[in-house]
Amino acid sequence: MHPDELCRYYPQVYHIAWEGSWPSIKEYGLLSSKALLRSYGKSEEEIVELTQKRRSHWVEICCPGRPSATLRDQKPITDNGLRRALDGSVEPWEWYDLINSMVFFWPTKKRVETMIKAQAYRSIRHDLIVVNTKKLVQLESENIRLSRMNSGSTLRAHSRDKSLFKQFQDFPFESRLKSAGRAGAIAEICVKDRVDQIADAEISVITGSADEVLNALESG
Repeated sequence: MHPDELCRYYPQVYHIAWEGSWPSIKEYGLLSSKALLRSYGKSEEEIVELTQKRRSHWVEICCPGRPSATLRDQKPITDNGLRRALDGSVEPWEWYDLINSMVFFWPTKKRVETMIKAQAYRSIRHDLIVVNTKKLVQLESENIRLSRMNSGSTLRAHSRDKSLFKQFQDFPFESRLKSAGRAGAIAEICVKDRVDQIADAEISVITGSADEVLNALESG
């Protein structure tokens, strides 16, 4: 896949954050869970505890001089489902560590809707960050990875390993487009570690409940 194809087929991508997160994200960058914990001065023991195991509930973290931040839960993934999906290729803790070291964007409005209308999240208020894909690519091309499935869910325990996350030149976009269409060709756009200059790629931020966010997204 060429980066221009990503920009053409998915001119906007979407990141779902906890309500009230945007001012801090704008100032400090959009950080992976691991990067955020390090930024907040957490010990390596705390980082391991929160990023190499499943988070069954959201976790609020604090740091003097910074607003509190929230690590989302990982309810769509289960340890047993993950073991089946990984089939011994890597240990579950390695998978958790991997996905907690990346920032994730949804490529379509439908995927945004699927997440925030899920039972576990429909009552939560969100900051939906709408991002210009071309600018994101300009900022982070070398760190972008593409995934054909939702790496943080085992509701459908499709097999996976670390090769799931591919660089542009290795992602089979043409065959995926033929088999799954635009809506299914790419499931996630991932950025390793962080996007420091996310404010330079931001188009808009929509704040509210699931219904409020989706209504604004459709009317925008």
